[in-house]
Amino acid sequence: MTLSNQLKEAKFICLETYKRSGEPVRTPVWFTVENGLIYFHTSSKSGKVKRLRRNPSVRVAPCSRFGRITGDWFKGEALMVEGEESKRLVELINSRLGLIDKIISLFHRKNRIVFRIRLEDC
Repeated sequence: MTLSNQLKEAKFICLETYKRSGEPVRTPVWFTVENGLIYFHTSSKSGKVKRLRRNPSVRVAPCSRFGRITGDWFKGEALMVEGEESKRLVELINSRLGLIDKIISLFHRKNRIVFRIRLEDC
């Protein structure tokens, strides 16, 4: 099954980042796919940002809102997106959200950082 087929219907991906010790940390995040790349946003104060700045290696898999894995894992690298492009991507990601998710996202609008994930072998 291809990446696009697995992620086409998913609202969330499980993002696996790594602590300094190498221990994985899994977090469900909202995302979108554009031109073969995965994009997600998070608070600038989140632990994900700290971990990704130190180590951009990630794994992702489609998942439920609460992190239950529903597909295959993919390895990749996450890099920060800056400037006007990040604003456009926040809107694109938010356009995929349902009503409840949009209400939740209203409380988390400030200090958003967008990351782009380029997957290996996809």
